Amino acid sequence: MRPIVNQALAIPEMQFAFECICADDKKEPTDYTDAEIVKEAEYRLATYFEDGHINNDEMRLGDDPESNEIAKKDIRLLKAFIKKYKTNI
Repeated sequence: MRPIVNQALAIPEMQFAFECICADDKKEPTDYTDAEIVKEAEYRLATYFEDGHINNDEMRLGDDPESNEIAKKDIRLLKAFIKKYKTNI
């Protein structure tokens, strides 16, 4: 498996994304191009800053401190992932 796919699958939010989009597209994570994977990571990151999105609620208003920490961790992981792979595509 390509390193970008392995690293994407190590991010919980991207793992969830693949579960959704792979089912819709009838593809495997390895079927997506590097550019498509980075674009999905950028979209997932943006949802944390989009009013009304559940990820935004988890980040800002999480009823459970644990969910807030998970959101912050996903944001850090997504930013690092995008920084690493966006320059390589």
